[in-house]
Amino acid sequence: MRHTKNEKKPAKYNPWNVVLSNFKKQEKGKRAFSYSQCDPVKLWNGETKLVFTSLYPFEKGFYKGGQIDQNKLIRILDVLSTSGLGFLNPIKWFQAIFAFLTGAPTILKIARAFLQSLLMRMPIRRIKYFISKDYDYYKELIRERDFLLSMSGEQVQNKIYIPGIRRLWKRTGKLRRNYPESLDATGKYRVCEDYDQVKSTLDSNQIAMVLTIEGMHALGTDTQLGKVNDRIKELKSWHKPVFFITFAHHFNNYLGGHAHSMPDALRILSDQTDGMNEGMQPEGEEAVRLLLGLNEQLDRDPALGRRILIDLKHTAAKSRKWYYENIVEKCLAKGDVIPVILSHVGYSSWDTLDQTIEYASSENDFDEKDGFYPWNINVCGEDVIWAAKTGGLIGICFDQRILGDKKDNVNSIDLIWKNLKAMTDAILSSNKLSADQKSKCWNYFTLGTDFEGYIDPTQDYGNSLLFDEFEKDLYEKLKTLQEIDGASYYLPDEASVEKAARGICFENAHQFLKRHF
Repeated sequence: MRHTKNEKKPAKYNPWNVVLSNFKKQEKGKRAFSYSQCDPVKLWNGETKLVFTSLYPFEKGFYKGGQIDQNKLIRILDVLSTSGLGFLNPIKWFQAIFAFLTGAPTILKIARAFLQSLLMRMPIRRIKYFISKDYDYYKELIRERDFLLSMSGEQVQNKIYIPGIRRLWKRTGKLRRNYPESLDATGKYRVCEDYDQVKSTLDSNQIAMVLTIEGMHALGTDTQLGKVNDRIKELKSWHKPVFFITFAHHFNNYLGGHAHSMPDALRILSDQTDGMNEGMQPEGEEAVRLLLGLNEQLDRDPALGRRILIDLKHTAAKSRKWYYENIVEKCLAKGDVIPVILSHVGYSSWDTLDQTIEYASSENDFDEKDGFYPWNINVCGEDVIWAAKTGGLIGICFDQRILGDKKDNVNSIDLIWKNLKAMTDAILSSNKLSADQKSKCWNYFTLGTDFEGYIDPTQDYGNSLLFDEFEKDLYEKLKTLQEIDGASYYLPDEASVEKAARGICFENAHQFLKRHF
């Protein structure tokens, strides 16, 4: 396993060493590739106290597509990945062109690597590592976990990392004074092992972090599918446990279908069609059972260890349908309520999964349905009802595209409110939910921003420093609804409005952990 120079220097290589942001883009709420949205400094100064922290080994699919001669591509990237002004050296470019001519990789492969480097502000040497034989998802997962744990429980003053040539004239002391909310904090977070530790951490006014994983590919399904079951057992033995795992992500994990997630314009860079919008595979069905601690008869089996919940964001609608019908519904009949998690979603405006599945093959960049984003990466009414029926949790995404605004045309709170209210309406209009379940309609929602996920955020709430502003704006929306039709929406008075706003911004997630962690 390769390590960078900084990994050998704990003072520099830790979560409190934050990268200098592009503050012009941060202030305008532009796409978050050049500024951090929720690093420990912003979390601390924004008084965010409860965080579902996602471990995510970067997917190889971003840099692979078609038949690629990876070794030859690495030769070219190796030549060009020199630091500083060496990148401009004409001799280096001559060597790269020579490598191109002798190695004969396609120009598309080179263009893909450079465009991804520019778009995502990722060093070429990092891209070179991602496409090399040394890059292993599971090892990367362990490294990410250990990186996060390295400062868990430690009181730390952050350091500032200034990348590239800017370090020649930027001074950290002046930066701290000019941007204290983003660049100056002395704080503490704790990665928690159960709800009791969450509570004690919150009571101590520290940041409580709960581990999650985004994508089953993290278990090495691309090259070591046969080891997945053993690695699920290993996850369950972690001292700091994984609370839930997002089953699918952007590319084929060979367990179950992933939903179409990338705009068509990006297909020249990344091809996600393999396995896209498909159903669950037999290996995936077994993995689901093992994660949930179920035997073949769908009974809880203590020998299978603690339950790791499953998040269905990014899971194709066809696979979600299988999960509801073959796991959630059958376990519910046995009295085993498995809460449905939809961690960072918008509303598609489809009523049923069958409608969603039928439309999936037609998804395109120009899609819009009643002002919503109708791709199957978003949830339909049926998904929302399953979450309510099981006392689950739905995280509201802060990505403009997912919420249905692709051109920065919609006011931020209006955009989020439109999706939230539509999902609430799906609950209240359902004939499959009890009156008691409907009365708790606001309890099923929380913040699922997808911050640090290379999103184009709602402009008024582009990072975690702005959560207080969001809660105030949300309160006003709920207050208006209460004045217009409070009885229908279980908002009889001002106290219920305050409770709903606080619940969505904190308490619902807190209580969900109390029940299930």
